[in-house]
Amino acid sequence: MNYYFIACRTGGEEKVRAHLNKFFIRELGEDHDVFIFIPMRRMIDRRKGKKIMTDHPILPGYLLVSSEESLANFSLDVHRLSGCYGFLRNLDKTIELRGPDYEYAAWIMHNKGTIKPSKVVYKQGEPIKVVEGPLKDFMGTIISVDYRHSRVMVEFQFAEVIRKVSMPVEFIQPDSTDYNLD
Repeated sequence: MNYYFIACRTGGEEKVRAHLNKFFIRELGEDHDVFIFIPMRRMIDRRKGKKIMTDHPILPGYLLVSSEESLANFSLDVHRLSGCYGFLRNLDKTIELRGPDYEYAAWIMHNKGTIKPSKVVYKQGEPIKVVEGPLKDFMGTIISVDYRHSRVMVEFQFAEVIRKVSMPVEFIQPDSTDYNLD
């Protein structure tokens, strides 16, 4: 599987996604195998004292694209689409993701484009333990915990830059017998 990131106008991800879908249908046919996701994280927000789930972009201004075949021939055409800045490029000017970027894209795709809350055990002064969910197989580092807002700050490498993103978690009690905490 080949993975790509396409940069677009922040806030215009849905519009660019629709343009890209039409473009790839026109160029490759109805049965194309190009999948386009807006990488999202499902956050637990509080409004008027109630917890609600809302989706927020993980990387505003980027779309994740996967395809069995190479999309290198479409690089110039994609750049011409309204609101689209083109493929994210490696240092050698190729567009297929490699290394940590590839692993990060594969992790997002494995979670169907939306990172839902993971179940974690956290006790003050002890290391955090992820027992279930997307963060269990995450390659990044958890750098802080916000118990009140049910979030952890994670650090990961994307496009050769270290990024920090608040991710959703569900805290469970350390004495829970449902999970093996060893």
